[in-house]
Amino acid sequence: MRKNSLVKCLLVSGWVLFFCGILPVSAVTLAEQVPTIKTLDYKLDLVVDYEKEMLSGDCTITVSNSGESPLSEVPFLLYRLMDVESVTGENGEPVKFSQTVTRFIDEGIMQVNYITVSLKQPLLKGERKTLNLKYGGYLAGYTETMGYVKDRIDKKYTVIRSDCIAYPEVGYPSWKVNKAMGFQKFNYLINVTIPDSLVAANGGELVGKSAKDGFVTYSYKNIKPAWRIDIAIADYRIVTDKTGGLKVFCFPPHEQGARDILEVMAKTMKLYYEWFGPLKGFKDFSVIEIPDGYGSQADVTTILQEEDVFQSKKEHYQFYHELSHLWNPTPLDPIPCRFESEGLATFMGYFLAERLDNKKDALAKGFTDVKGRYRERCRENPEYPDIPMIDFGAKGITDLSYLKGMLFFNILYELVGEDAFFDILKGFYRKYEGRGATTANFVDYLNNYSKKDLSRFTGEWVYGTQSTRDLMNDLSLKEIVNKYNRP
Repeated sequence: MRKNSLVKCLLVSGWVLFFCGILPVSAVTLAEQVPTIKTLDYKLDLVVDYEKEMLSGDCTITVSNSGESPLSEVPFLLYRLMDVESVTGENGEPVKFSQTVTRFIDEGIMQVNYITVSLKQPLLKGERKTLNLKYGGYLAGYTETMGYVKDRIDKKYTVIRSDCIAYPEVGYPSWKVNKAMGFQKFNYLINVTIPDSLVAANGGELVGKSAKDGFVTYSYKNIKPAWRIDIAIADYRIVTDKTGGLKVFCFPPHEQGARDILEVMAKTMKLYYEWFGPLKGFKDFSVIEIPDGYGSQADVTTILQEEDVFQSKKEHYQFYHELSHLWNPTPLDPIPCRFESEGLATFMGYFLAERLDNKKDALAKGFTDVKGRYRERCRENPEYPDIPMIDFGAKGITDLSYLKGMLFFNILYELVGEDAFFDILKGFYRKYEGRGATTANFVDYLNNYSKKDLSRFTGEWVYGTQSTRDLMNDLSLKEIVNKYNRP
């Protein structure tokens, strides 16, 4: 066994916790922090060393203080097996910092390198500061807390993303505090150096590619303001549409699947344009294939899509789900429950499976299946039936938003009819696309712009718990719809 492999084995096994003395960050300390730091600009230079199975990075980050109180420190998070080597200011002057491997205060099993950068002059409201951080280390995933985050440096497939905190991010070791800070929206420029036998994929615009001595550097910049950076590295093939605006990075055996995805994307986007309205500022879009089990996800210009969708048309419903997220206004709740985004996306997956894939009764069967899964979760967790959907985020159970949210939208569709259903969603997107929205904004829009009185329905399904009692009593879709159709 190579030395670095042994070291990683010890790290993953948890023995390093004993030797390093991992310290929890005080909940009181974090409670006193004012989460007003925003990332404005991010430049990231990465070198992936496959021989040592390590990553080294050089990032220049511009942040601002959006709050009233001066900030004397800037907090960053980084993966637990990575270290910051130095921090400098705009002119290259050294900046004092500290770092310690610690646990999240609201999820003790989640370990992270917590970096605190001390500023000579406090950052006042509206002021900006640019910092350069050099860092490096290993990736070994977060499977103990997030099963899909299996990220590691491997020639077969490497992903560098926010989920594994593979690059420094503004934040505190607390899910609650970071969610209260809201989404970070920033511009980025990334340069990724890898062996020339591999391809680096990103959803931004490719602005440069240079090769030297068996290595190649890919340079990407964001197309729209981003809240995360995703870089996937593999022996990718690239398939594009006729315009070049739609691009799919796929594994070599799946080029036909990539062409199928382009066709599906064109059909789906056409329907979504009709139903939800044009995407504002839409330019180019990329789909990046990832191995099964790594978690499909979407940002403003990219979908990371698990490979089963490339292998079988029966799995295209997953793609319908992810594409619908392009029409989600930025959530403004401190801790979003996400039912209006994930519930709608899950509904659209079943809806389009029936419309585009000719899967008979896909929506009806989907309702029955999802209701069964939701009921099972409630039986396993007796406290769940007493938690309103609006509180799923605050209670840390947003996975239920996929389930109960899907049921919500299916019932809404039946209550108002197809034309009204999509008119409401289109109007909501148009109103809030540029400024973002809370869940309450969404519910208020439903109640105000529907010709049908939905107040009892939204009250029981979003803010109340009678809806869960109805589901636990196994009311059918028709029975639930009839209930809200009665005067």
